[in-house]
Amino acid sequence: MKTAIALGLLLAIWTGWGSFSILSTPRPSFDVLQQLESSVELRAYGQQTWISAPKDSDNNSFRVLASYIFGGNETGEAISMTAPVINHERMSFILPEGMTEDSTPAPTGQVIDFRSVPPRTLAVLKFGWFSGTERVDSMIEQLETVLNENEIPYTGKAILMRYNDPMTPPFMRRNEVAFELLGVPATQE
Repeated sequence: MKTAIALGLLLAIWTGWGSFSILSTPRPSFDVLQQLESSVELRAYGQQTWISAPKDSDNNSFRVLASYIFGGNETGEAISMTAPVINHERMSFILPEGMTEDSTPAPTGQVIDFRSVPPRTLAVLKFGWFSGTERVDSMIEQLETVLNENEIPYTGKAILMRYNDPMTPPFMRRNEVAFELLGVPATQE
């Protein structure tokens, strides 16, 4: 009985952490232009500023970017962590709204690129739980199928967006794969 109560308490604390993490992490705004299926949306995003690191491994790339936003920059300024963490050709963090390359401190030796990402329209497939390679590849195939069935042109490699820290319970995690769309204006109100 005591073991069940202890496990229940641990699960409640873990779920509480997941909820806190989800609700307290800023995310970029977007407009849903169209819902294609329950888990597939066409979204318009406004301009964003990303910091990116070479993608040799998720852990190393994350450490480089995290060291910068947690104060490892020339002013020692901490910058809010946002979600999602983006994996494309490189690992990227989105800087908080209103920050630009010109308004942020320079890195202190980290290999970080600043990139202004213009407004764009993405087709996004949402999925939960884990984001291992096989699962992500399967989600990318599902998104490609939906886009092809709806004759929606897209470009480039798929983008993986992960919204949660590793301590978030798997059943609460949010992940997305996306493609940039061709010929769809990126209008965000």
